[in-house]
Amino acid sequence: MQLDRILPAFTLSLLAASLAFAQGAAPAQAPAAANAPSKGFTATVSADNVYLRSGPSKVSAYPFGKMKIGDVVEVDEESYGWAKVRTRGPAFGNTYAYVLANEKVTLSPDGKTLTAVSTTEVRAPNINADGNPDASTKAIGQLNAGETLTVVGQVNGEREKVHKVVMPPTSTGWIDMNFLRRATSGEAQAVADAPSAPTKSAPQSVPPVNAIEGGGTVIGESNPVPAPGGTVTVDPNAKSDKAEKKSSAKADKKAAQADAAAEPKSVVEPAPRVKTEIEIAAEKRRTAHADLEAIWVKVKAEPEGSSELPTLKERYLILTNDPACEAEILALAKARVQQLDIQIESQQRMQELKKLRAGLDSDAEKLRAIKLAMEARSDYTVVGVLNASTVYDGVRLPLLFRLTDPAAGQTVAYVAAKDPNMLTTMLGTLIGIRGTKRFDEALKVNIVDPGTIDILTIRKEKQVQPTDAPAAKPAN
Repeated sequence: MQLDRILPAFTLSLLAASLAFAQGAAPAQAPAAANAPSKGFTATVSADNVYLRSGPSKVSAYPFGKMKIGDVVEVDEESYGWAKVRTRGPAFGNTYAYVLANEKVTLSPDGKTLTAVSTTEVRAPNINADGNPDASTKAIGQLNAGETLTVVGQVNGEREKVHKVVMPPTSTGWIDMNFLRRATSGEAQAVADAPSAPTKSAPQSVPPVNAIEGGGTVIGESNPVPAPGGTVTVDPNAKSDKAEKKSSAKADKKAAQADAAAEPKSVVEPAPRVKTEIEIAAEKRRTAHADLEAIWVKVKAEPEGSSELPTLKERYLILTNDPACEAEILALAKARVQQLDIQIESQQRMQELKKLRAGLDSDAEKLRAIKLAMEARSDYTVVGVLNASTVYDGVRLPLLFRLTDPAAGQTVAYVAAKDPNMLTTMLGTLIGIRGTKRFDEALKVNIVDPGTIDILTIRKEKQVQPTDAPAAKPAN
């Protein structure tokens, strides 16, 4: 009989101990997850005017923001001297992004926010092109269906219209590692405290738990159910006033919201979308056309008699001969070819006139240079005045130097820049080159690979230079 009384009590005690162990052990797992090592690290910018670029390259990737000394960034990965950083935190408060204005997004009635109807790109504005949407083609993130961004304006290009939006914290950019250092713990906290990407609202707080004699628990205050072998403990001082219960519920809700805000939120990153070969080719054509338009502006500002009009025409013809070229780009490229044909014809007439005038020129030094060039041509592969090239400037296309006829000024050939520093010291001089001359099918120009270079005389006129060279080069 005593054994029958002891067994239920022992069973209940064992049950209570199990519940207590489960309740006490669960929270101990949280710190382990919190202390899990992260993949990247936090870094601090160590110079002013450091470019934030759309990719890990100074040639193929354009800048869309500038960082200042002391800015703190989150580095996701390193790649060949470049750091991929998230556009999250106070350092990116003054940057913005572009989203194409098309059927993939909808604007709110007041025009202050946009919502994605389907997955769409977040693009980097090209600050080298003054934010022109037609030249801002690089994707730095994506907006998924249902996600929203704050709109700060609209920008219209010749071909595309975009919404200018606040930079989302899930986008990425690239910074030269030479201008970053590991952040201190205090600097890293500035990014850790910054708001992260929006997440779903936190679940409602769990109803209070009433203690039950005998070791059981019952969820909820109304209609308590006693556990086996136990009785419900009722607080004799419980308040029954309706207003006080409502006030208590509000306090619980505020406390739950505060806890939810303090708890770090994790964001599951969507899998990156892989572009098709057709999309990649179309993006390259858009970029090539935008680059040619920028070169067109420079060439148009140069003296017509000596500018690189035929070379630029060949670059446009590459687009017009592409069977997959979009109708809009094709029409613009054909129009440029027609303009260049007219200017080339005018240029040829000017060069013929200059040749006639050169025979009557009384400038002894110039006549001597022309005579020397004519006499020296038999001894050299090519002879001409060395100039910089506006088209092949090493930024959008390979770096080449230009040889021009000393009398008429037209291009004789291009010189491969094996030693740019040495060639730079010879700019504006008449030189003779012994080497190999070849026609480059890809670039559509004659190129000389120099073996030896002799300076024949110094030219008085200035060489042809780009008209909008920057006054000061940024740190990267």
